[in-house]
Amino acid sequence: MEIVLASTSKFKSDILTRCHIKHKCMSIDYEENSNESNYIEYVKELALGKAECLRNLVNGIIIGIDNVVVVDDVIIEKPKSIEEAKSNLVKASNNVSKVVSGLAIIDTINNKVINTYQETLVYLKEISDEDIEYYINNEDGIMYAAGFIIENIASNFINKIEGSYYNILGVPVEKIYEILKDMGYNLKDINES
Repeated sequence: MEIVLASTSKFKSDILTRCHIKHKCMSIDYEENSNESNYIEYVKELALGKAECLRNLVNGIIIGIDNVVVVDDVIIEKPKSIEEAKSNLVKASNNVSKVVSGLAIIDTINNKVINTYQETLVYLKEISDEDIEYYINNEDGIMYAAGFIIENIASNFINKIEGSYYNILGVPVEKIYEILKDMGYNLKDINES
């Protein structure tokens, strides 16, 4: 059985590989536009759109993933400038960030489609102006995601996490495996393909 990630993200692929979900990556031509105002439906729609791009090209399982960070019920977009990245971190300081991943898994062999989501809550401590400046000047990944990369410097600011750590990294592997298992596949099936 072939498993295909509808993305060429090396980072996402590496996570799946480390968790023994054997797969290959395929690039997609998908414009991420949605009129959906509910952030959960938004990421689900984008994940499904990505997976659907490969439906006629794959004989097996297709995984589509899309992620957003939400603070005070507003999606925090990827920053377009250093100032915007700083503003995002200020909004997240002493607050709860929701990392929401839309997930679409299409089993083209059995014609099954699962479109769901995973949500993880990240509670950040209050971050001093000095630490924000340090972060802005030293974080290589500042222009990715919401502008704060949880597995690097920002880990110093975490008070607690509720939910999946891998979801914060952008690949909700526990949810992916749960769905594959519900579809009748186990790790041996996945890794013998």
